[in-house]
Amino acid sequence: MRTPLPALLVAGVLAVLTACGGDAPPGPDDTPQEQGDPCAPHGHIHREPEGDWCHCDRGYLATEQDLSCVTDPDYVPREGFDFGDNGEHACFHVANGPFATVTASPERQPRVDDFHTHYTVQLRPENGQSVGTFNFKAWASGDFVLYLSTPDVAVTVKEGERVVEPVATQATAPFCDGLKQMVGYELTDKVQYTVTFGPTERTGLGLVIEHLQ
Repeated sequence: MRTPLPALLVAGVLAVLTACGGDAPPGPDDTPQEQGDPCAPHGHIHREPEGDWCHCDRGYLATEQDLSCVTDPDYVPREGFDFGDNGEHACFHVANGPFATVTASPERQPRVDDFHTHYTVQLRPENGQSVGTFNFKAWASGDFVLYLSTPDVAVTVKEGERVVEPVATQATAPFCDGLKQMVGYELTDKVQYTVTFGPTERTGLGLVIEHLQ
């Protein structure tokens, strides 16, 4: 009985594969692909042990179904920044506390995210001037104000490497001598920020950070 030609071809291919260990060359689907940010272009992803989530840009919101940022239909572009009581409540903490002292270090970044707290911020020397970087987690979403004891110290807020631009800057009202300047930001709950002061000729400053409600 003669074996059909197609059967002979199949047997030959199987024999070759068996001789070579049976491994077929990787197809295009087997090549590792670099995955982009699913929240882009109107936000960026945060990967955390509790789960990934999208930090969307102003005017966009995260969807509940998947990791993406879509247009917020209720967004209204803001005009200006409301500093509330212009520092009256923050000045209460300058006089009454609670008080804390934080010292800048190149090895670690102390936290300055306790609300209703007057911080004495001690900077460290660098290149003939003083600087200091500190960790700040918002713990809420909305408007925040950094109340500073002096207007002549540069302030930089970052989320990772991204600089968060202040919404507004204004002098405090004359409620106390311990706070002279207000810097307003729009920040997001759960996001880890850093606050850098300087470089400056000053070796320290007073600081209160409040969430405006």
